[in-house]
Amino acid sequence: MELSSFALIAEIVAAVAVIVSLLFVGYEVHQTRKQSELSNWRDVLQGMIDYKAATNDIGFADLISRGHADYDSLSAPEKLSFGLYLEQGIHVFGNFIKHNDSLPQKLQGLESAIGQSFCDLLTTPGGAAWWEDAQARGRFMPDTYQTTNRLIRETGSVATALD
Repeated sequence: MELSSFALIAEIVAAVAVIVSLLFVGYEVHQTRKQSELSNWRDVLQGMIDYKAATNDIGFADLISRGHADYDSLSAPEKLSFGLYLEQGIHVFGNFIKHNDSLPQKLQGLESAIGQSFCDLLTTPGGAAWWEDAQARGRFMPDTYQTTNRLIRETGSVATALD
């Protein structure tokens, strides 16, 4: 066998090795993306769990109940606490929606379930009053208002939501 034949065989073997290496790297990137996606979901879910768990404190749950019933009857510190709780909820629920939107295939039913929970915060009399005030003050980015108001309209809405 000639030297040129060995060189040709070596080139073919090298090309096959490069292709196999690229396939392996592609597989590893895919696996890493999947693991990262699962990790992100766990973080988002933990945020939701922590957010909902805040009302396990009976005193805080009482404040939230009173705030939902009548925001204007709360004292200034209570309005602050109630408002920050709702604001945090908007961010937590928004992260769920944003994360679901980033998936190649959305999780079926998640957006409507999260959207309904999200709107439960803002369609009570007190939640709606706070949301109206938050919009008037410009507390969020414009996209947050648009997304939130769209979800409120789609889930049964409240007449006081601005657009």
